[in-house]
Amino acid sequence: MSLVIPLLVEIILAATVGTYAAACGLFLAYLSHDRFARAGTLAPRVLLVGTLLHAVHITASSFVFHVCPVEGIHFALSTASMLACAIYLTLRRRYRIDVVGAFVAPLALVFLLASSLVAMSQPDPRYRRAILPIHVAANLLGDALFMLAFAAAVAYLLQERRLKQKNLAGFFRKLPPLDALDKAGHRFLLAGFPLLTTGILTGVYWAHGVEAGTAADVARAVFGYTTWLLFAGVLLLRAGAGWRGRRAAYGTIAGFGFAVLVLIVYLVKSTPAAPPVAVAVAVAVQ
Repeated sequence: MSLVIPLLVEIILAATVGTYAAACGLFLAYLSHDRFARAGTLAPRVLLVGTLLHAVHITASSFVFHVCPVEGIHFALSTASMLACAIYLTLRRRYRIDVVGAFVAPLALVFLLASSLVAMSQPDPRYRRAILPIHVAANLLGDALFMLAFAAAVAYLLQERRLKQKNLAGFFRKLPPLDALDKAGHRFLLAGFPLLTTGILTGVYWAHGVEAGTAADVARAVFGYTTWLLFAGVLLLRAGAGWRGRRAAYGTIAGFGFAVLVLIVYLVKSTPAAPPVAVAVAVAVQ
C-alpha cells in the first residue's frame, strides 16, 4: 500500500476536525447575536459537510487499518458521533431542534478527537465474531441516539433556567421551546433503548463469566448495566409516573454519562504506543 494513502486519511481527518470546528463557531455566532442570523442557516450545512468527510474518513481508515468499524471498538467514538450528526441533520426540522446542533457539533468534535487516541488492532479473539458486529453496531447506533438525547436534555435545562430567570435576551434565547426539547429527547431515548438492550444481550452472550475477566471487563459491564438501568428508569417513570421535563433531563444526562464511561474504558484499554500517523505508516509498509 502506498504511503500516500495513510497520509491522505490523516488529511481527511484534519479537514473533518476543521469543518466541525467551523460548524461549532457558526452555531455559537448564531446564538450570540441577531446580526449573525445567517450563521444559523450556514451552520447545519457546514456540519453536513463535516459529517460526509467524517464518513469518508471512517471508511478510508477501515481499509488502511484492515479493521471493520463494526468488528471492534476502535472506531466506536468516531462512528457514534458521525451517526449522531447524521441523525440530527435528518430530523432537526421535524423535531424543531435546529439550534441543538450547537451541542451536537462540539460533542462530535470531541468524540472524533478522542477516537484518534484509540489504537488500531484486531478484535479480542475471545469474542465470537459472528455476534460481535451485531453487538458493536447496536451499541454505536444506540450511543448516537443517546448523544442526541443528551444534547436535547442539556438544551432543555438551559432553556428552563433562562425562562425561570426571565432572561429573554440571554445567550440561549434562540433555543427551541421546552416542549419540543422534551419530546425530542424522549424520542431519541426511546429509539436508542432497544439498541442498548440488544447490545447488552449480545454482550452477555459472548462475554459470559465477567468475574473471570480483567478489571476493564468488569468496569465496562458495571457501567453498561448502570446505563441500561438509568435509561429504563427514565422511560418507565415517564410512562408510569408522568416524569417529564427537568427530572427526565437529569436522568438522561446521568445515563449518557455512564455510556461515555463505557467508551472511556475502551479508550484507556486501547491507548496506542505510537501516534496515528506512525501507526498508519507502519501498516502501510507491511
